[in-house]
Amino acid sequence: MSKDEWTNWKDWYKTSIREWKQKYHQAIQEYRQRFRDWKNQAEASVSEGQSPPAVPPLPPPPPMIHSVSTSRSNVVASRIGNEELKLIDTLIEAKLFGTRSEAVAYLVSEGIKARQDVFGRVSSSLEEIRKIMRNAEEHVAKLKEETGFAKAKDADDLEEQERTCQECAKDLSNLPDDILVCPYCQTRLKQPERDTP
Repeated sequence: MSKDEWTNWKDWYKTSIREWKQKYHQAIQEYRQRFRDWKNQAEASVSEGQSPPAVPPLPPPPPMIHSVSTSRSNVVASRIGNEELKLIDTLIEAKLFGTRSEAVAYLVSEGIKARQDVFGRVSSSLEEIRKIMRNAEEHVAKLKEETGFAKAKDADDLEEQERTCQECAKDLSNLPDDILVCPYCQTRLKQPERDTP
């Protein structure tokens, strides 16, 4: 890890701890106010001969780190270096996260937010590449028909050739047939039926 990366990580860690302390202090202040309100209600109830209300429960401690999305249903296997693993374990030991999975999910989320500009450029470039690939495939198919290497396909054959993901309904017809997993939602795809000669 470079000196700049270490400095950035320390700054992030300090900021996270400071934010957690502020949230915890705020939760304690809110509980004190609720307890004062309860005390006043209890005193009024007792003076009127009624039983006092139940004591308000203690507030749960605030989350240690900026909340990570709870809808983490996708599993991604990844190999990371020893240095990165040590840093992740440091976050867990400091009680900022409960598990490595939570820590990694948070760091991935923050990394994506930090590099949103890259994802914007990649998305627009990828759409252009897809268009070029579709045009090239259409051109090759037309060339095959013109040269007699392939028979002209009617409308029914073209409809069958379209591929969509059964889960997210995204168009996958521009992807190679050997792609077995949807790149959008990671659903396992049905294998296309091949014509037997």
